[in-house]
Amino acid sequence: MSYFIGVDVGTSVVKSVLFDETGRELHVIAESNTVHYPQPGWAECDMNEVWTAARGTLAQVIKYASEHEYQVDAIGITGQGDGTWLVTAAGEPAGPAIIWLDGRSGEDLARLQGDKIDRAVFDVTGTMLNTSHQGMQLRWLRGHASETLRRATTALRAKDWIFFRLTGELRTDYTDASHSFFDLETGTYSERVLDLLGIPELRRLLPEAVPCYRNTAPISPDCARELGIATGTPVFCGPLDVAASALGVGAVKPGDACSILGTAGIHQLVADVVIREPAYVGYTMHHAPPDTWIRFLPSMTGTLNLEWFLSTIYAPSSLRDERFWGRIEDTVSKQPIGANGVRYHPFIDSAGERAPFVKPTARAQFSGLSATTSTADLLRAVFEGVALSAADCYDHLSGEIEMIRLTGGGARSASWAQIIADAVGAPVEIVGGSETGARGAALNAMVGLGVYPDFQTACEAALQLERSYSPDMEHAYPIYRELLSLYRRTYQAMFPIWDQNYGVTQQQFGGQQLS
Repeated sequence: MSYFIGVDVGTSVVKSVLFDETGRELHVIAESNTVHYPQPGWAECDMNEVWTAARGTLAQVIKYASEHEYQVDAIGITGQGDGTWLVTAAGEPAGPAIIWLDGRSGEDLARLQGDKIDRAVFDVTGTMLNTSHQGMQLRWLRGHASETLRRATTALRAKDWIFFRLTGELRTDYTDASHSFFDLETGTYSERVLDLLGIPELRRLLPEAVPCYRNTAPISPDCARELGIATGTPVFCGPLDVAASALGVGAVKPGDACSILGTAGIHQLVADVVIREPAYVGYTMHHAPPDTWIRFLPSMTGTLNLEWFLSTIYAPSSLRDERFWGRIEDTVSKQPIGANGVRYHPFIDSAGERAPFVKPTARAQFSGLSATTSTADLLRAVFEGVALSAADCYDHLSGEIEMIRLTGGGARSASWAQIIADAVGAPVEIVGGSETGARGAALNAMVGLGVYPDFQTACEAALQLERSYSPDMEHAYPIYRELLSLYRRTYQAMFPIWDQNYGVTQQQFGGQQLS
């Protein structure tokens, strides 16, 4: 039996997970990953803190494997996409990592949108510019932190940083590079994209990009000794967490759909051709299997909406035990479809929204409240708002949705899974195991080492269906179609109001850069 470790560098948590070659989760270690908000609209991570967390979780999992006489054959790494993790020639951070939640480039993005530059970039990359985009963040740094850029020699992402610390290799993979700077027709970095963004001189920062199953190097001798793993153990880097989660639930064939209901809500389709529909929205990137692509619409927030609601309104002082979550599930399931007229728009992050529309000024909101509205109504509305966001995204994606594989923290909620099935009008399936991103990284390592000949074979051998939810097409689905129409009309009407509110807020903070 072969054994593999998958490392997932998440936004709020870093995890290392031990798997056997059949996909079984044998041991999980997690450590918190702190996001710092030094100014309104900014979101950063201390790169050394992230490395310390990853190293700590790896060491504990490797110790567990050794104690049980499991020989670890390889380590696979995935992590949050987008963002800018700058490294100096000495291999040190050039400054804090700007992560995907950051919205500081919002004003710059608005200018590029006004000049249609974002559309020109999309025509090359198949990805619409947003504040999470590394190109936008590099552009902001050039204008506001030029000294940081002068110190930097390479611009990485989260998983690439951990790969570098483990192996000494500065590289990225196709999944991360393709949606940011690739000409998707040639599969190479595009000089035109850099020119459009006005940062051609920063081409020097972009590392070599290779397919994730070939993005490998042996662990360094120093790291091997420190972690207690065999010298020369292969480390594989990629795919990024979106593709890794799709891989980890078996969405690898053209036509497969996957929704990741985590901090963000990411909704994706697998294709064997480059798809740029719908135009001027969302992302297109290489998938892990050769000659496949993922077209996905990443709404800015998913479960973050529920966390905000629970911590500030519904139960700010409650202990989060199984009984608490059981009561949440019971309350949501007993509320009627439509939450007694209450609507919720799930744009809770200060960077606004990026799919199925790009609006840095977008903000979350309840509507339809009355004197009879209860907190149970509001809770149901939050669940439905996130589900309607998913339905909105899938409506914008070309192709019929036959089935959705659901993953992320929100997949643990049976109520949420059923509401999404009813709102989208497609069955929702959940595979066994909770660490799908780390599993995707481990599966990539398995294919890279030749344990399995291809990704489809690996998924068939290593995944088992755990639960499924069928949509109520006669009753619930027609109601949700009406609610989706209201949901869209409401947020579209809010566009100029959000912009005006942003202007007022900016004045209130003395012109500080906001999202």
